[in-house]
Amino acid sequence: MLFVCLGNICRSPAAELVFSALLAERGLQHRFRCDSCGVAAYHVGQNPDSRMLAALRRAGIPYNGHRARQFQQADFHAFDLIIPQDEENRGDVLYQARTPADAAKVVPMSRWFPPECGLTEVPDPYYGGAGGFDRVVTLLRASCTALLEDLASRA
Repeated sequence: MLFVCLGNICRSPAAELVFSALLAERGLQHRFRCDSCGVAAYHVGQNPDSRMLAALRRAGIPYNGHRARQFQQADFHAFDLIIPQDEENRGDVLYQARTPADAAKVVPMSRWFPPECGLTEVPDPYYGGAGGFDRVVTLLRASCTALLEDLASRA
């Protein structure tokens, strides 16, 4: 699966790392390929935001050396599931879909949100403080857990 946000330095790499950690905890890392990218090229080649890395560290999520990259048309062929973190990113990815099959692979992260969270997209913590990054990691842990359970129920 491919997690997508705007610049690939906050939400999508966090989702990738959280999901990868969940896979490792369950010994399932060999069953899924996950990556992340951004719809914009602002940060290509950069590490995730240091505040996000700190929030992930506080949550016990290891960093794998990820470098930001931009979404590409080939990602529709490389991944079965493309998970944008917000509606703007979803629209940007769907704009690049060439077929109904491509578009069907695009499912918003909010599909796996806990019902009580009251959100419709993963908030972008970039312009806020450390607490926003921690809240995003907490939301992604719950959502990625639900995503993994959903995938396991289909297998």
